[in-house]
Amino acid sequence: MSVTVVVTFNVKPDLVKPFIKLLESNQIHMIQAGALSVALLKGLEKNNRIVEIEKWESIEDHKNFANVVPTLPHFGNIDEYLLEPYKVMYLNTLSRQDAF
Repeated sequence: MSVTVVVTFNVKPDLVKPFIKLLESNQIHMIQAGALSVALLKGLEKNNRIVEIEKWESIEDHKNFANVVPTLPHFGNIDEYLLEPYKVMYLNTLSRQDAF
């Protein structure tokens, strides 16, 4: 069973656009590392709230990738974009229904 990872970023308002580009450039690395899917969302009421929703096979797979992230180009300075440290939540799906 896969795990959903929700990462929430509170970004400095003047750095939202470059931060989004940074995260978008990382998505291919996530897929190559084993992520099943990655979605990037931006708050409607709070435009500097960025949320990344990821699907991984396991928490360990995500943590293994997270250990590599600081070595990727431009990710060593991720804290410079943020107002506070980012938050990570690991979630299991209890139920789901999709409309087609």
